[in-house]
Formats: sequence, structure tokens, C-alpha cells
Amino acid sequence: MQKISNTAELKASIRELELKTQRQESVLKSDARSTASSFKPANLLKAGVKEIRNTTPDMKTMAINTFVGLAAGAITRKIVMGRNPGIMRRTLGAIVQAGITRFIYRKLPVWQNKLADIQDKSKLRRTTRSIGPRS
Repeated sequence: MQKISNTAELKASIRELELKTQRQESVLKSDARSTASSFKPANLLKAGVKEIRNTTPDMKTMAINTFVGLAAGAITRKIVMGRNPGIMRRTLGAIVQAGITRFIYRKLPVWQNKLADIQDKSKLRRTTRSIGPRS
């Protein structure tokens, strides 16, 4: 920085530093707003879904199975607990939720494979019907 020798230079230097401070504050505020919006639950969910889209099919399947298992467990827990859950119902609800989540998570791939087999058989029947002799 240059040496300031008179009041005019001092005032100009002060004004320059004030403008620099204002620019830095506006950049800082903008960065803080964008960071805060990126931590909103909806934006986190969007980012998670976008990340799952870009992963391998095995990871997608595992994420879907986990989500379905957790959702089924949570719904079952709500049903078990009812409107006025006491300590026993809350405990039972947590146990049932864990059991259902684990059961669904383990069985869902089996069910998906069976459904895929049924769909393949259905497609095969349709193609054999359309290929067969016409009257």
C-alpha cells in the first residue's frame, strides 16, 4: 500500500476499503444463503435421489429395498401403537417395526425375482400367441 500524505488520499483510501468490505459482505451473505438452502430437507432428498440415479443398479436396488423396509416398519409401528401409546405399546411398536423392517428388507429381493419371473412368462405367452398359426 502507498503512504498516505494528505486528507484527500486518506478519504479515498477509506472509501476504497469500505467498498471492498461491502463487496466481501455481499459475497459472504450470498454464500451463506446458498449453503443454508442446500441443507434444507427437500434439497438433501433431491441430492440423495440424484446420487442414487448415478450409482450402480445393485446400489439402487439396495436403496429401494431399504426404503421400502423402513416405510413398512414405520407404518406397522403406527398401527400397533394406536392413538394413546403407553410404555408397553411403544416398546412393542419398536420391536414390531424392527422385525417388519428386517423381514421386508430380506424378502423383497425374493419377491422381486418372483415378479420378474411371472412377467417373463407372461411376455413369453404373448409372443408365442402372436407367432402361432392364424386361422
